[in-house]
Amino acid sequence: MGSRERKLRTLLFGRSIVAALVTLLASGLVPGTRGQDSSGLITDYTFRDSFSRHFQVEESPVIEIKEGISGPVTVSSGRTGMVDIDVQRTAATQWELDCHQVKIDHRPGRITITQVQFSDRRECRTIRASQSLTLQVPSDAKLRVTAIAGELKVTGPVQSVTANSIAAHVDIAAVGIVELRSLAGGVSLHLGGASPGAGTIESVIGPVELEIHQPNVRIRVSSLNGEIRALPPGFIRLRTDDGYLIKRGEGGPTLSISSVNGDVIVRGQ
Repeated sequence: MGSRERKLRTLLFGRSIVAALVTLLASGLVPGTRGQDSSGLITDYTFRDSFSRHFQVEESPVIEIKEGISGPVTVSSGRTGMVDIDVQRTAATQWELDCHQVKIDHRPGRITITQVQFSDRRECRTIRASQSLTLQVPSDAKLRVTAIAGELKVTGPVQSVTANSIAAHVDIAAVGIVELRSLAGGVSLHLGGASPGAGTIESVIGPVELEIHQPNVRIRVSSLNGEIRALPPGFIRLRTDDGYLIKRGEGGPTLSISSVNGDVIVRGQ
């Protein structure tokens, strides 16, 4: 790869991350400096409230979380045909708490969760606040997460995870298919019997950690600004035109990783 092509790849990668952060900052939520979680966001403001909702859903429901949720999102496997949602909101003052809400739209095949800020009020344009979500979803759920400022943790299993513009760490333990783009805090992905591991990871700042417990797997890595480390026994690493092919056995699911500013770390048995 020539120097001109490397510079172009670096520029495109930088633009994707900048776009992700601009989207998050556009929410108007201001992080603080104390009482932080590991993502650097305050989650223990004095003024708070919480609520829970429970919805019946059809097979393979789509669960969307988008538009500026500023705290951690945790998703685990729950009851068949049901989605259970716990919401916690905090703010530095009561008026800042009153400046936003978490809205849940429910249809049998789709649930959409958004953060709504009342920016038409002058005093609400910039607020010190945070929201966190805890969900239990069916194992056939399709999770789509866009533009959140906190950590995303999926203990699963779920059918698929599509995540774009995540400002903190992403940790996925059990999923069928992943499509992850514009991650500013690195990612941990566990590929076991319940996690076939097919999919894409693209535009990441921070390490990409893979925990693999599969006899057959193929991992394609391109545009890597870092090292490939900790290959377990049985894995081989081959050079390709644009990066590396890491594989064990023959065939199996394929995971594509590209535009990473950090190390790719492979562990497992």
